Amino acid sequence: MDKINVKIINQLKDNYSYILYNNNGDASLIDPAESLPILKYINKNSLKIKDVFITHHHKDHTSGIGDIIKNFPKVNIHSPNAFIENTRYVLNHNDEVDTHINSFKIISTPGHTLDHIIYYDDHNKILFCGDTLFRLGCGRVFEGTLNQMYSSLKKINELDDNVIVYCGHEYTLNNLNFLENILDKKKLYSDIRHKIESDLAISNKSVPFNLLDEKSHNLFLNQDSQIGELIKRELMLKNFELFKYLREKKDCF
Repeated sequence: MDKINVKIINQLKDNYSYILYNNNGDASLIDPAESLPILKYINKNSLKIKDVFITHHHKDHTSGIGDIIKNFPKVNIHSPNAFIENTRYVLNHNDEVDTHINSFKIISTPGHTLDHIIYYDDHNKILFCGDTLFRLGCGRVFEGTLNQMYSSLKKINELDDNVIVYCGHEYTLNNLNFLENILDKKKLYSDIRHKIESDLAISNKSVPFNLLDEKSHNLFLNQDSQIGELIKRELMLKNFELFKYLREKKDCF
């Protein structure tokens, strides 16, 4: 398959949608919330939308579907939930989907919602994780349980270190401020703060990001990092207990 390009499209207040496309002009979308900026880029670059992939049923990830279909009536809508508007293919854990431009493995990640899935392209080493994982954070647990979210993040933690991650929202500075505040360990995060502030200064975005960096700094994702071991000793908590402690504190931050 040809090398694929990923275009980040700002949506709503702080959402991201993604356009994947190849040199032939075939394109896929991830989580379209607002169709206008997506279609503007699609038309400007003469792309053809063949597939739309949805991570979960929240409207800020699905509300652009209707207009996309109006412009591309033959588009395939893939989602984890038959109740999501115009879903043609319902996806389940470990399904594999071949598109015109790449292949996705489907990983079920309940917690934020019960139907949440993520899209992993092992060949291109890219992951579209919706609202399960954020840079230095994770999604709020709305429908599932803390145990489910913890288990879902463990699935991501087991993926290749070289994976580049594309998440659903720009929450990074808030997540960083939380970790610095709640752990009182600003020095531990000084390097990553510099990197994040540099990314934001260059592109006004902190995505995409490298999974290895997340395994080193994101205590929601990995409690066995150097930082995690330090904090666990100080708070006398085990892995899940640290995750639960942080998630509950973050809910009130």
